[in-house]
This record gives sequence, structure tokens and C-alpha cells, in this order.
Amino acid sequence: MRIRITTDLVTGILFVSLGLFAIGYGWNYPLGTPQRIGPGYFPLLVSSGLVLLGLILVIRSFFIAGDRIEAIALRPLLAVLLGTLLFGILVEKAGFIISAVLVVVLARLSDRDFRPLEVAILAVVLVGFIGSLFWFGLSLPLHPFPQW
Repeated sequence: MRIRITTDLVTGILFVSLGLFAIGYGWNYPLGTPQRIGPGYFPLLVSSGLVLLGLILVIRSFFIAGDRIEAIALRPLLAVLLGTLLFGILVEKAGFIISAVLVVVLARLSDRDFRPLEVAILAVVLVGFIGSLFWFGLSLPLHPFPQW
């Protein structure tokens, strides 16, 4: 039997590896009891689900012909990683609004079909929704504006 390297196979192996790593990393946290769960319960539950999903994808890749692995598109990868990194660096000093708008703009720059008006509308809607969720729903102390 010849193994085809497909997106399902690679994704499944990645999920299994990440899930097993998280299970091993959190192994020393106490699970607690069903009435009073400990700090290791939820990570174990989520990691086990990730391993199960990965195994399903790996098994599926043997029976269903999936998409072949293409070359990695560097533009979207770098734009999304840069946006995430900059958000983490800037959110304390530049404020949530500027940092979140920057993430949206960089994420949309990853696509060649960049429309400034569409990006502006998307940024306003997303920042408004997520900001409302953080400030009012979760009461997180994020500063909306720069704290120079």
C-alpha cells in the first residue's frame, strides 16, 4: 500500500503530535474529581479531543483521496504571523483599537484581492464586536487607546 501525502494526513499528524505534547506537558497538573475539577482536567480533555480528531484525519487520509500538498504560500503565512506578533507587542502601549485594526489590515494584506473600503468596514465591525465582548462581556482591563 502506498501512502499518499495529503493535507488530511499532514494535518492529522500535526494534531496528534500537538495533542500528545500538550498531554505530556500537562501530565503533572492534578485532574481533581468530577465534583471539583483540577487545573489539569480541561487541558487533558481538549488535548485528548485534538488527538482523536488527528487520528480521524489520519485514518480518513488512507481511504479518501484528499488534496495534495502544495507549496507553502509565504505571503499569507508571514502576514498573519506578523499581525499576531505585532498585536501582542503593541496591545499594551498602542491600545487595543490600533493593535486590532493592524491585525485586520495585515490579515487582509495576505490576500491579493485587497480592497481598502472592505478592509475598513471589516476592521470597524470586528474591533467593535471584539472590543465590546472584551470590555463589557468579559470585563477585561484592556486599554482602548494608547498609554504612552
